[in-house]
Amino acid sequence: MAPPIRRLATAGVLQLGALVLAHQLVYLARYGSLYGEALVHAGHGDAWNATVLTSLLLAGGLAGLGLARLHRLGVLARNASAANESPRGDLPRRALLGAFLRLAPRVAVLQLVLLSTQENIEHAAMGLPVPGAGILLSPEYAGGAWIAIAVALVASLVAALFTWRRDLLLARLRAARAVLPRTTASAPRRTGVVARHPIESILGRQSALRAPPALAGSA
Repeated sequence: MAPPIRRLATAGVLQLGALVLAHQLVYLARYGSLYGEALVHAGHGDAWNATVLTSLLLAGGLAGLGLARLHRLGVLARNASAANESPRGDLPRRALLGAFLRLAPRVAVLQLVLLSTQENIEHAAMGLPVPGAGILLSPEYAGGAWIAIAVALVASLVAALFTWRRDLLLARLRAARAVLPRTTASAPRRTGVVARHPIESILGRQSALRAPPALAGSA
């Protein structure tokens, strides 16, 4: 799957999970122990239960894939750093804050829009007056807007932590691979051919040190 499509799917699952969780918490804050009955009276039957279950499965699958990728990157980064004895690449903590600040406003605004739209549609389906855009700020919803924003901020923080950890491991892996060409260039080349030196004869060395024998009968 192409990276843009993967990012879009990840953002969609994150937003859906945050929306469902915020919706459930808003009803829990409004009705307390009557939470289940209120959901049924508001038309949240089997279709809504299937939506909740689907969002939980998607969120769990997304978290599992993210953890598996972080584990794989961690193993690769550790092995590369140990093999090359290279310094570990690092990523400043402010990168985590930057990732959170880029994500949180978008998720929070979209959360308010989606949840407000959903609640207005539910009112219209039950034949009740439609409160409009400020439905989550009405006394009927017991701080629904703040619940939605809090859920969006928590979801954004979790996503930012995943992003920051992934970027940190990628930085360490790049730092280890950057040292690899220098390490390879400085290593002695082994061609598998052993240089052979001429072997001198021991008898040859001994005869070279001796004077030639005198000829018999010489004067």
